[in-house]
Amino acid sequence: MTLSLRAVLIARAMEVNGSVKVLLSALCLAGALGCSSNSPTVPSEAGVADAGEDAGDVPLFVGPGDLTVTWTINGNPPETECDVAGAAFVDIQATFGAATRLPCTQGMFSKLMLPANRLNVGAKLLRADGTAIYEYVIPTTIVTGVTTQARINFEPPGSLRVRWTVNGNAPSSECATTTATHVIVRAEGLDGFQATCATGRVSFTRLPGAMLTGLQPGRYAVTGEIVSGTGSNRRSIQTLRGEGEVPSGAIGEIVLPFEAPPLPVDP
Repeated sequence: MTLSLRAVLIARAMEVNGSVKVLLSALCLAGALGCSSNSPTVPSEAGVADAGEDAGDVPLFVGPGDLTVTWTINGNPPETECDVAGAAFVDIQATFGAATRLPCTQGMFSKLMLPANRLNVGAKLLRADGTAIYEYVIPTTIVTGVTTQARINFEPPGSLRVRWTVNGNAPSSECATTTATHVIVRAEGLDGFQATCATGRVSFTRLPGAMLTGLQPGRYAVTGEIVSGTGSNRRSIQTLRGEGEVPSGAIGEIVLPFEAPPLPVDP
């Protein structure tokens, strides 16, 4: 074999060998073949993270739930008590838009596929002409995949009076000797009130936006704050919390025993 022919054959063999190496390298990177010792290695403990490790703490989707509202009147079944109370209908406001009006004697309202969330359900007991006898709100929580049961007893409303003392004494005389100027009182689900410290009390008698006077009987969480100054100069002195009971047809009362520092004495 001549030298030139040998050179051509060697060159072709090198081309074929190079193509095979390139092909093997490509297959190795694709994971189809085992790699040689010259290929990158992956630690044996490496792997894909389990998506369930963290995903279980936060649901990707919160589905709807159902609501059932039932009612009684003065603690008695609506089948017999609606006539006694002069009631013909019940309005239930569970979603935006118009309320759902039902016969009083039906005693139950159901709503399917409500978003899971806290919900204040409005309930009105109505006469035949549509005027309200009682108007209440039922705080409830819709839970995914669950039928939430909300119950209401239509009965005469009450009111809640919040009084306070200052340093154990009547605020009418004690407030003037201290740095306290005002008291702010808030009750669960109701509008807040601000009064001068010496006033000594505030009363809650109506739901926010309600047409009728009177609070639904039950327990209400109350927060009272005694402060000095007003506006941007206001400084909190003390905050107290408690619960007040609103009885049916009567006035409930809670007393907040504030402490306030005395006015500074001139040298």
